[in-house]
Amino acid sequence: MKARIVTVLTLALASPALAQHAGDIGLAVTAGRIETREISSAGYGAPRRVFGGTFGDTGVPWFTGNPGFDAAAGTFAAGTRVGFRFAGPVLAWDGAGFVPTSPEGPLAGERLQVRFLTLSTTSGDGPVEGFTLAVQPDGGWHRHLSMTLLAAPGAQVPDAGVYLVPLELTSTDSAVAASEPVWLVLDGGAPVGDYAAAFAHAESTIDGDACAPDLNGDGNVDGVDLGTLLGTWGAAGIADLSRDGTVDGIDLGVLLGSWGACP
Repeated sequence: MKARIVTVLTLALASPALAQHAGDIGLAVTAGRIETREISSAGYGAPRRVFGGTFGDTGVPWFTGNPGFDAAAGTFAAGTRVGFRFAGPVLAWDGAGFVPTSPEGPLAGERLQVRFLTLSTTSGDGPVEGFTLAVQPDGGWHRHLSMTLLAAPGAQVPDAGVYLVPLELTSTDSAVAASEPVWLVLDGGAPVGDYAAAFAHAESTIDGDACAPDLNGDGNVDGVDLGTLLGTWGAAGIADLSRDGTVDGIDLGVLLGSWGACP
């Protein structure tokens, strides 16, 4: 229990100096609206709305503080607050798509609890308001929220699987509109192939890009793309298809699952 408390406090009190973690969700304001961007070792990149994470990555089962959120200095007005809301219920991968966690679904009603110190909110059957946190004095915003997957009623632990959390980022600044829905695809002990397929499906659905693994843009996912991925193994970069900051087995699974001509 003590280890968990230390982990949660460490994540919750993360310093702005730790900003721009590869794999974090970058925040910008574009045309009066919050926009989410990928972050790599090179800094803020292109707009992105699907991000990956893994429960248990800190050593605490069914808990994660990743991905975090990072906005550069000057992004938001000092004195305002940035927060989130659940755009809908937590969904689960059933092998073909994402469906609500419910007794009639592939899992049995798991929900996500999000905390920051004394603040807490839990997903429901529809949209649920979250909470807001103060913008830094320099206009930046760097936070790691504590996310715990709760077991279904009557169960001891959640079922293994891939979970999708739809969020919207919000601001108390009346001149800044909420973001478009952002999807967190969180691995809950699923086989690599399942997670890769779920992440690829999320990307093709929300980003409209069904061929992200075509790294050289020639219309095919083939040996050239595989070579690029293997050449950047263990680092961040274009082959980090899950956007978790590292090219690894998850990205390899995504690429192999898309092998052949692009749709």
